Amino acid sequence: MMSFIRRNFVILSCAALTLTVSCWMGLFSYKVKLAGPVGITDEWLELKPTEPLRAERDSQMVVLELESPFRYDLYGDGKGANKGHGILMPDGDVINPEIEIIDQYGNTFKLVWSGARRSFSPVYDLPYPNKWPRDRQYTTVRIRSPRPIECKAIYWFCESSKDQK
Repeated sequence: MMSFIRRNFVILSCAALTLTVSCWMGLFSYKVKLAGPVGITDEWLELKPTEPLRAERDSQMVVLELESPFRYDLYGDGKGANKGHGILMPDGDVINPEIEIIDQYGNTFKLVWSGARRSFSPVYDLPYPNKWPRDRQYTTVRIRSPRPIECKAIYWFCESSKDQK
């Protein structure tokens, strides 16, 4: 009888801890949906969020949630200069869109491929070791692609290292 109670106590404690951690994780990192679903072509697509974007966390990035058949080239199956570092096209080419963020003063920040999120969505950020200036607001996201791609959504993602612990 005692082992039954102890086992159930451990199971309930683990479930409560998991729920608590899940709730707290959402307090530090956040994402803002900029658009979606949306097609990206070789023409600049300008996205103007309803509220200006800010660099409020440890890292900020633009995340592309891709529509099938487009996907992140996780296993390096593609070909070309971006093999393993971008969006795998149906014909095997790997591409990366141009992404720019424009601040309230008109300064332009060019983003580069920097990996993928846990959902295997490609991520674009400032080239390392550059950091986002925190003393301003970012009013426009511009994006274009050398080849057309489809996205379920485009996000501005602010990630806190507190979520990584």
